[in-house]
Amino acid sequence: MNLKSILSWIGRVTVVHFATYFVFGIIFFNLLGYAALYASSDVAVYMRSTTDPLVMAGPFFQLIRGPIIALALYSFRKVFMDERWGWALLWGLLLALMVIAPAGAAPGSIEGLIYTRIPLWFHAIVLPEVILQMLVFSWLLIAWQRRMEKKT
Repeated sequence: MNLKSILSWIGRVTVVHFATYFVFGIIFFNLLGYAALYASSDVAVYMRSTTDPLVMAGPFFQLIRGPIIALALYSFRKVFMDERWGWALLWGLLLALMVIAPAGAAPGSIEGLIYTRIPLWFHAIVLPEVILQMLVFSWLLIAWQRRMEKKT
């Protein structure tokens, strides 16, 4: 374990996370009409408006979240790199820990279904964005990491 290896991993994870989060956020914001969706009386008590300054700054907070994800995955990166379908293993892990069963009551999660009053339709409608974002994130990250390891 050397500092250069850790920093390059953190950089790749952060860049790929930020880019996929931003791109899929824009696509689904427009596709699903998040402004109106989040203003719905069923959801507005739980979610901030899309015009809230914190929500508008949300993508930039991913520059903090990316390194946290990178550090959590660093010790396990060889598992994903050594398997032919390593990106799928990473995708499954992220879906399980960050979407379906996170510690918080997020929309689309088991905890969200139990502890929030958010309607079932909202839980269902937010899942495609995160499922696809994490799929692309996992594939791009492992492809980029493998390419970089071939160069060395």
